[in-house]
Order: sequence, then structure tokens, then C-alpha cells
Amino acid sequence: MRLLVIRNSAMGDVALTVPVLYGLRNQYPSAEITMLTARSFLPFFRSIGGMHFFHPDFRGRHRGIAGTLKLYGDLKRDVNPDIIIDLHDVLRSKMLRSVFRMAGKKISVIDKGRKEKKDL
Repeated sequence: MRLLVIRNSAMGDVALTVPVLYGLRNQYPSAEITMLTARSFLPFFRSIGGMHFFHPDFRGRHRGIAGTLKLYGDLKRDVNPDIIIDLHDVLRSKMLRSVFRMAGKKISVIDKGRKEKKDL
């Protein structure tokens, strides 16, 4: 099983994914887990063994809509995930997961509670 976990920005939120990924690694030790995140966040994940990383180039190759489609192609070629876990849930990750969904991949998305925050 190959998992792609998406969390690109907001350092504090990226740091909060560490216990989640640590638990995921322990529960599914044979899973190939690839984290799509900025290179600068790599130190957060050093304590989790057996993880792979894909660092997007949002200022170059993966910039804009065409770049997001290139990102999909790069991930499909290099990672070929079975399941996509979107812990970011922003426009770019929504577009990326939509393309993966059209390709028949399983998708899981975090519920950020936006409605509840607005109501509050």
C-alpha cells in the first residue's frame, strides 16, 4: 500500500502532522508513506522511520494550474500512490486530489471545521 500525505505549508500545522504520521507508521509498518511537503519542513519528520518525501517546486515547475498538473504527473510517476490523504485541503490540494480521484485513487480529506469556525 502506497500512501501520499499532503501538507504543504503553515509550519505549526505541518508539525502537528508528526504524531499522526507516527501513529500511521506504527499501525501500517509495511505501508510506503510519502509526504508531500516543503523541503524546509523535513526536520520535523526525522524521528519517523521509513518515510519518503516529495518536495514540490511551487515557484517553478509546479506553479499555477499547469504546474499542479505537472505535479500530478510527477507524483504518479515517482510515487504512484494507492491512497491520497489530504491534510491541507486548500485549492491546490483539492485540484490535485480531484485529478487523482478521476484516475481511480482513493482519497481521504481532513475536515478542518471551517463551517464550525465561521459559526463560532
